[in-house]
Amino acid sequence: MASALPLPPPEVETRVRAQFGDDVLAFEDQFGHSVVTVSIERYRELMRFLRDEPEFACDYCDFTAGVDRGEAGIEIVTHVFSTSHKHNVRVKVVLPADRLVCPTISDIYPTANWHERETMEMFGVTFDDHPMPVRLLLAEAFEGHPLRKDFELMSRVVKPWPGAVEGEEEEEEE
Repeated sequence: MASALPLPPPEVETRVRAQFGDDVLAFEDQFGHSVVTVSIERYRELMRFLRDEPEFACDYCDFTAGVDRGEAGIEIVTHVFSTSHKHNVRVKVVLPADRLVCPTISDIYPTANWHERETMEMFGVTFDDHPMPVRLLLAEAFEGHPLRKDFELMSRVVKPWPGAVEGEEEEEEE
């Protein structure tokens, strides 16, 4: 029978590294939350492991999001929680800038569906085998990915002022 106690981050690290070995690229304890960076090849397997293993029982996907790391690519961050053990695990996968493709986990965690769709729109990431890869937030005509660092904000684009320079309009009237 599974313990009702949360797994502390050092125990999460030991168990995840025992299962995934060198595919665990990094591990951190961030304010009591376990943060695992895993290779893209083992991402789905880790997510299924966190859900199905009784000592983890991470049955709730809180969010999946993207982080633009500039030339290093896009980082996909997924946060899961165990409602029975009360522990959190955050999983990170780094996608190289020239290949923004990640496997979907929407079949493992149905709540990831909308989060992945938002990440598709905002960061330009493709989620392989996503069941409904259509826009969620932006108009169909919208071009670009507004949460990427290379997205040009219109407020920062210098445009010529269409009217007269302030103060000159009075001179023209006279």
